[in-house]
Amino acid sequence: MIAGEKMKKTVLLYNFTEERLQGVKRALVPLKALAKAVPHEQFGCKLGFLVGEDGFDGSADGYEPFVDELLVMYGFDSGDIDMLIRSLRKYGVGRVELKAVVTPTNINWNGSELYFAVKADHEEMKKLREQKNNGQ
Repeated sequence: MIAGEKMKKTVLLYNFTEERLQGVKRALVPLKALAKAVPHEQFGCKLGFLVGEDGFDGSADGYEPFVDELLVMYGFDSGDIDMLIRSLRKYGVGRVELKAVVTPTNINWNGSELYFAVKADHEEMKKLREQKNNGQ
C-alpha cells in the first residue's frame, strides 16, 4: 500500500446464501465497502491475500471446512462496524452470529483458522451470558 493511500473497506463473506449475500451487498453501499464472497476452495487462503494486501500468495493448504456463516471486516473502524450492523438489519439480513475484524495478528490466518477461533469465543460469550441470566 502506498503511504497515505486509504485501504479499501472489504467484507469477506463465508457460507452466505445468494439471498443473504445480496442483502449484505446492499447494506455495504452506504459504507462504500466491497463485499467478497469467499468460495470454498479459498477457505484455506490467508486473510491478507483475500483482502488484497501485498506479500500474500493464494495458496490454500491445510484447512478444515466449516458451514456456518462468517463475516470478516477489513479497514473498518468502530463507527463503520456499528453502521454495518444497523444496515444489515435495515436491508433484511438481520443478525450475523460470527463476525470478526482483520487484525495484524489474524491477517496471517486462513478463513478456517479464524472461524474456529471466533466460534470458540462466541460459544464462551454465550455460556457466560447464560450464566449471568441464570443468576450464577
